[in-house]
Amino acid sequence: MKSTINIKDRLHNLVINRETDYANDIYRNPVKEYIDSERNLLEKKILFKNNPVCIGIASDIPNKGDWFTLDLIDTPLLIVRKNSTDIAAYINICTHRGAKVAKEDSGKKAFSFKCPYHSWVYSLEGKLISRPRENAFDKIDKNECSLKQINIYNHNGFLWLNMNKKSEIKYKKNVKDLNLLLKDYNLNNYHFYKKKIININMNWKLAADTFLELYHINSLHDETLSPIIMSDIALFDSFGSNIRIIGPRKSVLKSKNKLQTNKEFKTHTIQVITLFPNTVLVTHHEHVEVWHILPGEKENESKVSFSLYSKEKAITKSAKQHWDNNFNLAIDVVQAEDFPLGEDVQKGFYADPKRKLIFGKNEPGLQHFHKSINQALKEG
Repeated sequence: MKSTINIKDRLHNLVINRETDYANDIYRNPVKEYIDSERNLLEKKILFKNNPVCIGIASDIPNKGDWFTLDLIDTPLLIVRKNSTDIAAYINICTHRGAKVAKEDSGKKAFSFKCPYHSWVYSLEGKLISRPRENAFDKIDKNECSLKQINIYNHNGFLWLNMNKKSEIKYKKNVKDLNLLLKDYNLNNYHFYKKKIININMNWKLAADTFLELYHINSLHDETLSPIIMSDIALFDSFGSNIRIIGPRKSVLKSKNKLQTNKEFKTHTIQVITLFPNTVLVTHHEHVEVWHILPGEKENESKVSFSLYSKEKAITKSAKQHWDNNFNLAIDVVQAEDFPLGEDVQKGFYADPKRKLIFGKNEPGLQHFHKSINQALKEG
């Protein structure tokens, strides 16, 4: 759904009329999709292996030798900046006996990686460069013992991992939509500020649902977001399986320019961009928040990573205090308000597993997200 009407005019009309974008119909989503262990396994296999997955931001590792690790479902990964332009992804497993080459969550300006088990050493390019008692392994050339590399693409600072050929094909089809969706957001030029990991007792899709409508702002966030953002007024557009929701800040009511310029528009709106399947970008005129959501071991568990990126690097004490305030507001809203309610909802699913949730016409983001998941599962 992409209207030909300018988004500034579209949003202005919604604000004036106190209206929102609508889906064509009501959608009923089975509760079983949040509590079925077999479906959870299927989603992990198809959505997180056969589909491209955004696993991080390039500015997390701005310098040569900077790196971070993560477990994408059951695959340990090591992401390394090889130089100013190239970032590589390796399976984080030593080719000798299978220990993790990098044990910590992240590091800076490494020259190489040494396996803690037997001190095999790998270069930033993933090549084995030394191993103790070399003569004991002389029949296996070091060139045969490189870390296994996984295809990774840097698109406007968003790092997309492709685990197999299916994922690669889907990523290439997705690029055109990403170009349109992210044309105003090049996170290569942003600065990483702070990160937090949150483990929650709810299905990963329920965690993602949190970001897919503004209908709940006045009710759930009456003291935190309601004074800032207008509730249940939002533009909705889809870009393939990806989603953009734009909501007006209450400051727009005082604006004399009626969102005519790009600066006015960014200042007086909040944009929530979902990069299918599991990454949410919340944009503000000075900074962006990035939420990565991964399924947990069980269907009612998930792991959420939240990071804040600023346009200007935080150097002064006042700047750091400013970004701390923004970081803490986001955490207070999501971790203290959204997720506790979501965990209660997850518990309630088991009481009536045959029930279906109701996604209203004013919740097109929810509808599109779950339809896209079902379509991806169908395609395999």
